Amino acid sequence: MLNRRSENPTPVYFKLQSAIKEKIEQGHWKPGDMIPPERIFAEEHKLSIGTVKKAISNLVNEGFLYRIQGKGTFVTGTYVRRDKLRYYRCFSNFGDSESNMNITLLGIERIRPVPEINRLLKLRSKSDLFKVSRLMNFDEGPRILSVSYLAQSQFKALDAPLFRTKMEKVALYSILEESYGVPTIYNQELIGVEKAAKDVARELNIRTGTPLVVIEMLAFTYKDRPYEYRISHCITSERKLFREY
Repeated sequence: MLNRRSENPTPVYFKLQSAIKEKIEQGHWKPGDMIPPERIFAEEHKLSIGTVKKAISNLVNEGFLYRIQGKGTFVTGTYVRRDKLRYYRCFSNFGDSESNMNITLLGIERIRPVPEINRLLKLRSKSDLFKVSRLMNFDEGPRILSVSYLAQSQFKALDAPLFRTKMEKVALYSILEESYGVPTIYNQELIGVEKAAKDVARELNIRTGTPLVVIEMLAFTYKDRPYEYRISHCITSERKLFREY
């Protein structure tokens, strides 16, 4: 129960908000779980319904919870917050139909630490990594080479046969949420243009030196923890990458 008479000047609604958020981050409620009704929180903590509503509303606005009319309030996950999201949606023009895409898994490797990537992922310098390489194929052929780096310690057995099969059918972020309980809360991206290096050109079946759009991405889960670094080399001569905010 929250202590209303504490000398701490923090508003009571914020204390409840923080307590609920902490339970979500600790996995007490998982993505898709329904949290208790507002009246239960009010009775348990001896608070007014208005105070509870304010705490819940703030968590909805922050993206930790979502409401379904007539059903209840649920913990947000990648699927819910980003319905049908793909990082590689491609269109020729606004209003066009979306390009069909299939994924080819080139490999999942266990690799030694990469100092810059370990730093970005806030890992210890000696933490080993998984390197996941995939091709995104459209009607014109392979158009995006995507390479993801994740901590072996956090995603144990990611190179197991089951996951290898899934990675050609299911988005990586959905596998990590379903199997490891790591939803994507937000991403950061750096976007630039580079000439294709020899190894990239070989995978994309283009000439070395061809200009490509390059996207570096960090994916974050709860508590602003980065869990994936990804670099994607993209051919955009036929279709453009689409982002909706």
